[in-house]
Amino acid sequence: MKKLLLLSLFGLASALPSRALDAHSVIVYVDKTSKQEDTMQVWITAASATNIEFKRTEQGLNRTRMSRSSIKSIYFYEPPLFKEAMAAYESRDYATAKTKFGECKKGFKAVDDLPGNYGTLAGFYELECCRKLGDLAGLKELFDLYQPASLTRENQRNQLEIYTLWDAVRTKSWERLDGLAVDMLAQKKWTGTHLAQIKYCHGLALEGLDRATDALNAFNSTSNADYTASEIISKKAILNCLRILKGHDEVKLAIELWGTEDEDPNSNGYFLLQEGYALCELWKKSLGAGQPLPAEYTMFLKYKKGSAPKPKPAKKEADKDEAEKKEGDE
Repeated sequence: MKKLLLLSLFGLASALPSRALDAHSVIVYVDKTSKQEDTMQVWITAASATNIEFKRTEQGLNRTRMSRSSIKSIYFYEPPLFKEAMAAYESRDYATAKTKFGECKKGFKAVDDLPGNYGTLAGFYELECCRKLGDLAGLKELFDLYQPASLTRENQRNQLEIYTLWDAVRTKSWERLDGLAVDMLAQKKWTGTHLAQIKYCHGLALEGLDRATDALNAFNSTSNADYTASEIISKKAILNCLRILKGHDEVKLAIELWGTEDEDPNSNGYFLLQEGYALCELWKKSLGAGQPLPAEYTMFLKYKKGSAPKPKPAKKEADKDEAEKKEGDE
């Protein structure tokens, strides 16, 4: 009976919402008496459009209310939970990071109206975890509920715009995605990380619209935009290039003619075949980051420029040459 009771209590505790967290911070305010600017270390427990409520000590029970009109600024200390989430994120353990960011977002919900709060910031990184995990349905669901008003960093606010591209990828709305990407690429506000995403999404749209050559160009420029910070998307772009190249009719013809008299080093197919070889070499040397090149693309490594065997002369021509040589000897 006791065991059943404990299990029931555990189930009830698991179903309860995350515990609210107090936001450790420093407020800069104007003292009502002296009219002078002062600072105070506090633990903010709640905030509204007009007031904040806080404790003077972490374990304190007394609450003080202050008008936001008297507050010049608020500086938040990084919460331990957010620090744990960011450590997982930077280690590319996005599943763990997503869970922890979600807990942090819920824990600081009471102060999400304050600019720069860690709840809103955690919500942003929760979205980023979905994107990096390729969970576009989850990204859509979270983004529809996300309130970005307190997000203060411009590059993060710009990232929110790019989620419209990822949603078009989710629904495979290729024509819409093509138009959105073209419009975004005309703007100058993007960081390298943003550009890598825009170009990658544009490549998917172009491939979906049967514009293979344009798609190759878009995918190729993805890793050039920001390989260091966008390793996952750069790898996907390169593998997409190799997939397109392997199925390209002109590449297939160049492979068929490789090492024959009809081989044409000036043809587009030959050029694309060499591009496939170069991408595979790049993957092996650095881009793969230790991961083996997928087996279906290792065939490109056979087609290094200048490595094709010289075509043997046709038998009749060979006999003619031999006859002419003997005639000369006589």
